[in-house]
Amino acid sequence: MRRPPAVLAALSLTAAVLSVFVPPAPRAAAAAAGTVRLTSYNICGNMCAAPPYDRARRIAAVAAEADPGGWAADQLFLQEVCEHQYRELLDRLGPSGYRGFHSATLPGGNPAICEGYAYGNAVLVRGPVSDTAELDLTVGGEREPITVPCVLAPLADRATWSCSVHLYWDDGTLAVPEADRLAAQARAWLDDGFAVVLGGDFNHSPRTDTLSRFYLPERGDGAHGTFVEADESDPEFFDPAVCPPATTAACRSGETTFGPKKLDYVFLSAPHVGTATADALPLDTTVSDHNLLRVTATS
Repeated sequence: MRRPPAVLAALSLTAAVLSVFVPPAPRAAAAAAGTVRLTSYNICGNMCAAPPYDRARRIAAVAAEADPGGWAADQLFLQEVCEHQYRELLDRLGPSGYRGFHSATLPGGNPAICEGYAYGNAVLVRGPVSDTAELDLTVGGEREPITVPCVLAPLADRATWSCSVHLYWDDGTLAVPEADRLAAQARAWLDDGFAVVLGGDFNHSPRTDTLSRFYLPERGDGAHGTFVEADESDPEFFDPAVCPPATTAACRSGETTFGPKKLDYVFLSAPHVGTATADALPLDTTVSDHNLLRVTATS
């Protein structure tokens, strides 16, 4: 529902170096046991430069998602973010217990925005990080590498691999094998006993072959994944010709996040999630051309 206006081609594991852990600030409002809050946002940080896009507003908007008096996100999944933007966010959020990992896709980024710093994707989590992984999903032919930063951290007291995803923006020719690699790594982690969360801009609509790699088989259209998508149960966005709301509990659908399309998702490993809901906030044209996606999930 809309609120009112308000991963196996190459895999490198890097031990996370954590010198000091600052306990996270408490939330202002009590949450049910096992409830987590997640935010996924493509902040268009390499491309959106000309007004009305505003760097300060972009950083402030993301930092606000971690505000303990507001949304108080447990994890943030960011796409199209310059490394200096990520570092500024980490400087701001580190004192509240957030740690993270940035993965570069373009080492130099857009000079007009990234100022010589790398451009890519990032994930920030509230709490200690015990390991990191950079997943190289590139199959060849992409205009830039497709890499996914992941961290291993507790989420609802369960060891969880959390990854910020940005798949290729094509007709699926490259995105489908990229998705296969991502799903294969996710299954390996699940087999090892970890929970998995994949958040980000998958660049394809819910009923495409690309997304079939993640949705549960019962969602139809060739789905063969192991995940619950956070916005699959809102009947307001069901296609009645495919998923009649009166007889359907979940559908490969969801609120739009990029113009008339849904491109942004949060997938949670099905064995580890009870319920999940999502809201796409109204578009903030000073920050991005994507809507920010907020997710609440219970274990």
